[in-house]
Amino acid sequence: MEVLKELMTKRIAKDWVNAYFEHGVDVSNRRIFLDDEISDCSISNVIKGIYLMEGTATKQPVSLYMSSFGGDMYEMFALYDILRTVECEIHTFAYGKCMSATPLLLACGEIGHRWCSPNCWFMIHDSWGFAAGSTQRVVAEVDHWKDMNNKWAELLGKETKKAKKFWIDKCTLPKDYFFNSDKAIAWGVADHIWDQKEGE
Repeated sequence: MEVLKELMTKRIAKDWVNAYFEHGVDVSNRRIFLDDEISDCSISNVIKGIYLMEGTATKQPVSLYMSSFGGDMYEMFALYDILRTVECEIHTFAYGKCMSATPLLLACGEIGHRWCSPNCWFMIHDSWGFAAGSTQRVVAEVDHWKDMNNKWAELLGKETKKAKKFWIDKCTLPKDYFFNSDKAIAWGVADHIWDQKEGE
């Protein structure tokens, strides 16, 4: 409770700021950095950071900066659900790499506040699992991953205003599908190119 009072009055002890910043959370500037694979650990830190800032008096936007090769789809869905339910606006930024599970997280930011750097590279692909065991078990797991892929395409279609089939078709290629920031803008994954400093 004392920590929350301190945050609400903006008297944040330096050791607290340093501790949170080490986990990718910059409390004083309301920024979170996801620059690792999407896993239970990295997403847990992001969610804790969001709720930490959500619990303060100010409802200013939280900026989520991402540079990730992607990772666990379950954790992607978990963070997606959180980002769509918190009261404060989530502004998303992609730089370097925005791949696999990460484009959906960029796309679900506040409309008009989804940014990507000019030289960020995007990649999407079909979902995959580690089916093993009896035939029935393999079939069940394959069906599950198809369901996951369909849900991913459905949500990405919702956030980008592109048809679900558009994203499914991109992922049925026999390899990863790469695209650049310009296409990310054109396809509704992001709204703006996060470019040079003002005046340059």
